[in-house]
Amino acid sequence: MKLKLAAVALTSLFMGGCIINVNATDSGPLEHEQRTLTLTAAEASQLIATTEAGSLQIEGRDHIDQVIVTADIHYYDLDDVQLTLKQSADTIKLNAGFDSSFSMGNSPYINLTVQVPSHLKLNIDDGSGSIQVVGMNSDITIEDGSGSIEVQGGKTIAIDDGSGSIRVRQVSGDVNIQDGSGSLSVHNAQGLVTIDDGSGSIDVEHAGGLHIIESGSGSLSFDHISGAVSID
Repeated sequence: MKLKLAAVALTSLFMGGCIINVNATDSGPLEHEQRTLTLTAAEASQLIATTEAGSLQIEGRDHIDQVIVTADIHYYDLDDVQLTLKQSADTIKLNAGFDSSFSMGNSPYINLTVQVPSHLKLNIDDGSGSIQVVGMNSDITIEDGSGSIEVQGGKTIAIDDGSGSIRVRQVSGDVNIQDGSGSLSVHNAQGLVTIDDGSGSIDVEHAGGLHIIESGSGSLSFDHISGAVSID
């Protein structure tokens, strides 16, 4: 009987230890802090933005020579926040995320508003959350896990998206979109529009050409295509 009681006590101790080791810091309401980062961009030709959870809004402006980042940070532990804006040669790098990816409550996130010179090339690698890019006169590359994407303005546009709606408007060059799921709309693209889509509706209007590699499931509509149209 004593041996059985000892075994039960030992088991309870181990189980209690497991309970004690559960991380309880990532629970309850998120804290909020706003930060502003500024960097001179006179010698820069491109911006590389690597972001995790949260929205990203980029506004191109013609008469500024700075990159201005406003970050609304929603966090549990301020020490986990990673937010940097640095320049290496002609490249400005923006990084926003968190050290710890484990959370038992609401996931932390950073909403970003970024003002940039409109001539800067953009290279965006985003985890989740909406992306909006407006007012650019440059090439734009976006790799996104999930969340809606809206691009208004730009030259050559390349988008690789996991899920979420995509909307592209007023582009002076080619548009290349590889999309997992979600509705897709491209209007007023002067160059060739190339689409490889898993599922979701496709709508293309006023484009220089159209090449559908894969349309998956969902409706396909196009109109006012000045060049060749091909559907594999």
